[in-house]
Amino acid sequence: MNHIQAIAQLLDKAQQKESASYAPLIFSMKKKVDQIRIAELIKTKKVLSVIDEWEDQQKELRIIRNPSLLLRPAEKKSGGKNSLAQGIWVFYPWRFLLVHTLEQPDFEKVRISRNQNLITVEEQQKLKNIRVGIAGLNVGNPIAICLALEGVKMMKLADNDPLSLSNLNRFRSCVHQIGMNKAILSAQQIYEINPFADLTIFPLGIVPGKEEEFLLHPKVDVLVEETDHLQLKISIREAARKYRIPVIMVTGNGENVIIDVERYDLNPELPILNGYLKTVIKNQIAHLDPVKKDVRKFVALARDFIGTQHLTKRLQQSFPLVGSALAGIPQLAESSFLRGAAACYAIRQLATTPSKIKSGRYYFQMDSLYA
Repeated sequence: MNHIQAIAQLLDKAQQKESASYAPLIFSMKKKVDQIRIAELIKTKKVLSVIDEWEDQQKELRIIRNPSLLLRPAEKKSGGKNSLAQGIWVFYPWRFLLVHTLEQPDFEKVRISRNQNLITVEEQQKLKNIRVGIAGLNVGNPIAICLALEGVKMMKLADNDPLSLSNLNRFRSCVHQIGMNKAILSAQQIYEINPFADLTIFPLGIVPGKEEEFLLHPKVDVLVEETDHLQLKISIREAARKYRIPVIMVTGNGENVIIDVERYDLNPELPILNGYLKTVIKNQIAHLDPVKKDVRKFVALARDFIGTQHLTKRLQQSFPLVGSALAGIPQLAESSFLRGAAACYAIRQLATTPSKIKSGRYYFQMDSLYA
């Protein structure tokens, strides 16, 4: 059996187990015990590929420490074997991959170096210290990825849904990952950006009545609410308000986005969804039967949770078609990635300039940019 066939079998096996491995293993070749562990991974064919670009990373690090090196002739690679004992080695079990990279302080310095001066050193440290809870990883995925790219390390991710083929019109993923839990998949993507991320995963999602476990242990500094569970959308806000945790929600509106900010940290008396959620709709959601799933009723309440008057014409026309002409509420990659950027911006401001982000509903309308 060749490597390609072996990898295919291993991937199939991992997919069947919902790829439970979502955190990498980190080794130092300076430690004898780590040398033994890496040798065992290679011996048992857990490692099928090795990436070693440590010298190029070292070069980047030297330039960051001394930018005047940019003006000098390019360095030549030494090609020496001594570098193998330097830095750290990261093993990604879901990819059967071993990667050589810089140790944590130097890795972080290089990886986010291009944020400067758009993000100052002081602001970057505040981003590093903020903990973000993301409930719902369909829309939450691009938000989590954008946060990870900009330097947020601490996140809690909750979703019980598997990735489906129809998600691939907006969820940045791969065909071979269909069937994987979205929280686990998102965690893998984040760790592939930053192996030193600090993630807590809730692959069974958040059950109404268990919101405190997600919000408080440890406590999140901001909640991103992007679940499909209508009753949870309300109950988790009520819990966030109780514990004075700000809430961000970004809703796709055709090609546009709607941003809701609820600063419960500043005003624990703030009404749910800033008062946009009508009492009659809230009561109807509270009395939804969790056993008898009435699709038409759910779709209508999902629409009314935001408010029909705030939605684009095509999106409004789509809701009544779900279950007849449409298999689900339509969403676009355009707005999905915009939602990631919009939420990331709001969270960055909450971390660095909290007075800049006020409670309210905001609109980003792509369809009016070129009018």
